[in-house]
Amino acid sequence: MNDRRSSSRFAAAVEPPRPRADADNGVRVLIADADGLARGMMRFALRNSDRIAAVHAAGNSREALEQARYFRPGVAILDAALPPRGGLELVRSLLSTVPDVRILTVSSVNDERTAIAALRAGAVGHIGKDVDPDGLAALVVRAVEGEVIVPQWVMPALLEALREVPDSGWRPLRSRLTTREWEIVEMLEEGGTTQRIAEQLVLSPMTVYSHT
Repeated sequence: MNDRRSSSRFAAAVEPPRPRADADNGVRVLIADADGLARGMMRFALRNSDRIAAVHAAGNSREALEQARYFRPGVAILDAALPPRGGLELVRSLLSTVPDVRILTVSSVNDERTAIAALRAGAVGHIGKDVDPDGLAALVVRAVEGEVIVPQWVMPALLEALREVPDSGWRPLRSRLTTREWEIVEMLEEGGTTQRIAEQLVLSPMTVYSHT
């Protein structure tokens, strides 16, 4: 009898945490950033919010995917330059792994092209690393509640990109790129490597590189 009670207590002690927090208890957040100082600052800023249940951190894409599979975060904050292949590819991978995760990308410079590419990949917002730490938790909560987080400095470029999208597709109406160059651009957006694109289009890698 005592052995059974001891076994039960031991099982309870080693039982892994629940993959996801209940809605009433807040949201789980995953931070993926190669910069340890940036990870630490974001974790500290989020831990003070009663709307955040837990904050997990990863230093690269592989760790981020592993933690996402286990903890099933409600929000992920990804460095747009995350190694080894950049945060945009991770956006697509995370959405395949946790379809309902709300993804915010972050960058150290105000790069409109990166922000728009992240939104096209499936992110719901983009923030700069100069964001006020006291406001980071509020941005996470707004993302969970369905808002799109787009900084003011992104809006002009985003509006211009929207105006250039024809009804038949996303290619700009006025473009100096050839059809083949657009094929290469689209394959790069999907995460294709120079070698893979060259094989699919029956081109030399140097030809593909010259168009990128």
